[in-house]
Amino acid sequence: YFGQIAVDDAHHVITGACSDFADKRDSQCLEKIVELIEENLNENDIELEELLADGGYSSGEALAYLHKKNIDAYIPNFGQYKPEREGFTFNKEENYYQCTKPEGNQAKLLFKGEKTDSKGYTKRTYRSSESDCKNCPLREQCCGKSTKFKKLDDSIHKEHYDRMHQKLTQNAKYAKKMSRIRSKTVEPVIGTLVNFTNMKRVNTRGIKNANKHVLMASLTYNLKKYLRFTIKKPSVLAQVISLKQGKYFAFIKTVFLDNNNSILSFLKIRILYMN
Repeated sequence: YFGQIAVDDAHHVITGACSDFADKRDSQCLEKIVELIEENLNENDIELEELLADGGYSSGEALAYLHKKNIDAYIPNFGQYKPEREGFTFNKEENYYQCTKPEGNQAKLLFKGEKTDSKGYTKRTYRSSESDCKNCPLREQCCGKSTKFKKLDDSIHKEHYDRMHQKLTQNAKYAKKMSRIRSKTVEPVIGTLVNFTNMKRVNTRGIKNANKHVLMASLTYNLKKYLRFTIKKPSVLAQVISLKQGKYFAFIKTVFLDNNNSILSFLKIRILYMN
């Protein structure tokens, strides 16, 4: 099992916690933890403004879910994502790729359908005809020695990846700031849970018991936070006096301080003189 934790960046309070099976990817658990966050925040009349997560939570399904929920998220795209294909341009209206290499044959890569690979990713396939590429001077460099056509694969959720890429690159300074906030907010909390609330190992069986383990660790962490927010009442009594009495009191206090300083200065001179 592994735990999923959501943390508020203002006070580092855990706003959502759950456990899931370790054979899942983080991106497959995003919807579950977001639902918990919104439920907990709505009970306290708090809105979810921005969501920050690392690249492990990036997937087409996760980004599509966040877009449908209209949640402003900052999640780096996973490493296989390519915003552009070098030497090719995409015609969105007619759904095909066009070769734009100066020495190439300007072949068109038409849409050939969708397929699911061995890892479970569904992709769109674009392929050129052999007649366009077999006599191209760049065929071996572009297609390979034995292959006579060019093939490109895109995720069926490419538009969501492109939207996230555009958000992260248009305001790179703000995106980098969000990444730093995520690191300094979540990582210390996870370290505290692992090292001080027994989140390193689960000694129970079953997903329900594992979920209880994560919830109890998060509850303990939040209770410690709550104790720090408790305001202690002062034990000092304050005396209230009228404005007129206050003026006289301030005058007497000033005279007393002046005389006190004069006496101390005289004693200091006297001691120096005796020495």
